[in-house]
Amino acid sequence: MTKAGIMGRVFGQFLMVGLLSAGWGYARLHGGTPTMETRAHPSKEELATQGEAAGCPDLTVSGCAEQTERKPAGNRSPNHNASQVREMQDEELQQQREGVEEGVLRESSALAGWLDRTHETWFRRMDNAVRTVDVRWFGQETDYYPELSTFRVRALTRVGGTDNQKDAEVKLDFRADLALPWLEHKLRLILESVDSDSLPGADIMSRSEHTQLGLQTMWHNLLHGRTVAGAGMRLRGGRPVGYLSLQWRWDRELGGGTLNLNPRVMYLTDDGLGQVAALSWTRFIREKQCVQMRVAERTSEAIDGVNLEYTIRSAWLRSGRGRGWVAQASVFPTWYRSDWTWDDTLLNLTWRDAFYRRWIYYTITPQLQFPREDHYRARPSIRFGLEILFGGRIANLI
Repeated sequence: MTKAGIMGRVFGQFLMVGLLSAGWGYARLHGGTPTMETRAHPSKEELATQGEAAGCPDLTVSGCAEQTERKPAGNRSPNHNASQVREMQDEELQQQREGVEEGVLRESSALAGWLDRTHETWFRRMDNAVRTVDVRWFGQETDYYPELSTFRVRALTRVGGTDNQKDAEVKLDFRADLALPWLEHKLRLILESVDSDSLPGADIMSRSEHTQLGLQTMWHNLLHGRTVAGAGMRLRGGRPVGYLSLQWRWDRELGGGTLNLNPRVMYLTDDGLGQVAALSWTRFIREKQCVQMRVAERTSEAIDGVNLEYTIRSAWLRSGRGRGWVAQASVFPTWYRSDWTWDDTLLNLTWRDAFYRRWIYYTITPQLQFPREDHYRARPSIRFGLEILFGGRIANLI
């Protein structure tokens, strides 16, 4: 059996286990045994009051009261505690509003006030829109246990680069982790524009962007790690492509640092089977300074050979692990039929800090590349980024 055949067989087995586990979780969630304390159905007046207080009268709060009148007996709308949803949103917004002193933009400016109002309005609007769709899946007299969705938008601008790139380029990256309580704790609906098929240290501006929508499920403590399975559709070249994915995340303490293994297998209906695996070791030298060494490899039926990456990174953090400096040096060779080719060498330095509060961050990355396609001549560039969070936290620098 070929390597692709073996990997496909193993992937199929893992996926079958994942789907069975997800189905069991779904059945258990919708079974007759309640997992949380049952709340009494609120009256129409209480629903209307809660909907007005939540600032979402079109949501299922007052909407539930109207739907209850239109629906026949025995098919009532779910209990929806709008005040609890409002409190959760308030708490999330409050956490993101902290840290004003860390940002470049000060709270007293007119722009700051407009940003606060716009951020709050759109966060509630998007979260409530997901909730409106979600409650349509509920059955008879179902209690609703709310959960917040998270949204992230990032804009990247590059000037300079290799000969085959434009002199200037703008990219938009987004991710939405949609909270559907009818799938709570077992399945998540993910909408994103990512290229998870690339090596982790590759130039982010050279990655292909494919919008994809799919379901994910995760198992904790599977073989002492976390396993994530997903399935869905992505748009590639203006046409839909189906995908299946399986990822395993494992980490252990080793040599005063953390060893992390992250293999990922994906099957695409057009390109077939592919996989990316990364092994990294991260150690803090001081309280706010750490180093990381990483090796990664990528193969697929759509490419020839094995793409490799060797990277060393060093970070100097400000507060937390999301702000500060990161220096990176990477080489990207390819092994093909017992021959080696040196595809690229990349050096860059990234500064990331808060622009306003804890929900707008900016990055500045000067970079130097030595690509094979340009006969290894130095190709400088600089990248600017702006990341806006509607729920969630900024990712770690390293």
